Amino acid sequence: MKIIEIKILRGPNFWSVRRTKLIQLKLDLEEMEDRPTNTIPGFKERLDKLMPTLYEHRCSEGHAGGFYERVIEGTWMGHVIEHIALELQTLAGMDTGFGRTRGTGVKGEYYVCFSYIEEDAGAYTARTAVRIAQALIDDKPYVLDEDIMRLREIREDTRLGPSTGCIVEEAARRGIPFIRLNKQSLVQLGYGIHQKRIRATIASTTSNIAVDIACDKEETKNF
Repeated sequence: MKIIEIKILRGPNFWSVRRTKLIQLKLDLEEMEDRPTNTIPGFKERLDKLMPTLYEHRCSEGHAGGFYERVIEGTWMGHVIEHIALELQTLAGMDTGFGRTRGTGVKGEYYVCFSYIEEDAGAYTARTAVRIAQALIDDKPYVLDEDIMRLREIREDTRLGPSTGCIVEEAARRGIPFIRLNKQSLVQLGYGIHQKRIRATIASTTSNIAVDIACDKEETKNF
């Protein structure tokens, strides 16, 4: 299998209007296009042993164990990678739940989309999920704890500060969309003429944020 590209989606997108934080992985299954999961000896058992918590994934069946039913019946590797990516983030303390896998229109190519909480963690998860799936196909041992620890480190390094995080969580509860604008704590709430920007407890109702950005040439160029 081969990763063609990884895109980080921010804001309303082709896949969802409400789920604004998605990783879009474009994947070429190569020879695995002709090998659904029910044709790979021992695949389900190895997957269950490595990530037993995948049993909770309902998938389209709508009940616990639904994803495993799909694996037993035979599903394609893009779908498996989607669920591995979601569960990896959950095990690292970033509980997400939205995923979609659809063909691109080219034989063997798929878009694997899944939600993320931290961008860097989402991109890392996309690559890792493909590695894990390949190891399971090849019946090679894989140490999952190292990836979970790395994802936790990424989360701690990149997560919003406590003040900004509280405001963003409340905005999400009220249905206000938000976009993180840099690696620090600058966040945009809302879109278009209704947008406001915050950093920690400072809002764009003052000129403080604008002045700080203008004083940083690299930051200004990025925006």
